[in-house]
Amino acid sequence: MTANDVTMIAFNHVAADRADDFEEWLRSTVVPAVEAHRPDQSGRWQLLRSTGAADGSVLYAMLFEGGGPDDWNLDPLLEEALGSEPAGRQLAAFDGMMTAEQEAWTFTPVSLR
Repeated sequence: MTANDVTMIAFNHVAADRADDFEEWLRSTVVPAVEAHRPDQSGRWQLLRSTGAADGSVLYAMLFEGGGPDDWNLDPLLEEALGSEPAGRQLAAFDGMMTAEQEAWTFTPVSLR
C-alpha cells in the first residue's frame, strides 16, 4: 500500500443556517489556496452535502484522494496562503460554522476478488 492508495474522508457537521456560508467559504478561501499553494491536490478532493438536515446540522463529507491527514491539513495551507493572523481568523470562521468536531478517517481499498 502506498500513500496514493489512501482515501481520507472528513465529516463536517455544519449548522444548517450556515451551510451556504460554509460552501462559499470553501469556494473563496480554500479553493484558491489549494490552487495557488497545493496545485498537485487540485481535482483530488470533492465535497458531498447531505440531502437533509438533522438536529440543526447539515452533514458534509469531504473526500481526499491520496495522502493522509498531514497532507490535507488546512492550518499550514491557509497560513502559507494568507499569513498567520488571517489564517487564524479564517480557521475561527470555519470552527464557527461547525456544530461538532470534524471527524477524519483514512481508508484503503479492499479487494473482493
